[in-house]
Amino acid sequence: MIEKIVYENKNITCITVEWEADFSELLGVLKNFFDDNDTEHLLLDFRNFSFNTIMRSNIRDLYEFFTSRANTERRANGKTAFVGSNGLQIEIGKIFKAYSDIIDSPIKISAFRSKEKALSWLEKG
Repeated sequence: MIEKIVYENKNITCITVEWEADFSELLGVLKNFFDDNDTEHLLLDFRNFSFNTIMRSNIRDLYEFFTSRANTERRANGKTAFVGSNGLQIEIGKIFKAYSDIIDSPIKISAFRSKEKALSWLEKG
């Protein structure tokens, strides 16, 4: 299951991915986020998602999608917070950040173990 909550007063969209979500469902929700997005910041909560069902090519497709110019133009000053509960999830978040830095994406990306810390970072502007 994937849940999308928009905090308009904070300019943040939170997408929570539960463990049974599959990759095609995840990409569909994310594409929908970018198509009808009115917020600058994105919180991706993967604490209840098992990356055991996702393949390495899926991860590459996901970070290329996140950092594509078409998706970053509307969020030029935006941030993306990646929240994970275990080492693998945090490392995947760090890979997203490293890839974003390599291609000089305008979106700032950071990985967190706590949703509260991620929200605080997003709110700091």
